[in-house]
Amino acid sequence: MKIKKLHGLGNHLMLDGYSEAEIHNTMFIENILMGIVKQVKMNAISKPLVINHTADDNLESGITGVIILAESSITIHTYPNKKWFTLDIYSCNEFDIGSAINFLVDKLKVTKYKKQIIMRGEDI
Repeated sequence: MKIKKLHGLGNHLMLDGYSEAEIHNTMFIENILMGIVKQVKMNAISKPLVINHTADDNLESGITGVIILAESSITIHTYPNKKWFTLDIYSCNEFDIGSAINFLVDKLKVTKYKKQIIMRGEDI
């Protein structure tokens, strides 16, 4: 798939959405992180770190996951009791944002989402 260049430097995709998937399951989130790395053709330099957190307010309980990339990082925070998640893909290289969103919408069974894209890099 050909990447539409935004500006030749890094991208930062922020995706907030509602999910019908198993976002309470640490293994599921680990698989999402590994899958999105392959989908956007980046290079993981760490294994996913996925932690389940129980907050005093059960609505704020959920999972946080991160994977470190040669190109930067991907993070996700889930709030299963709200069926909500936030995910960031930051890369010092441009990546196929449409492919990333399509993968995430499918695998996370996203019902509604909002995206934000920031062009990153040293060309400021």
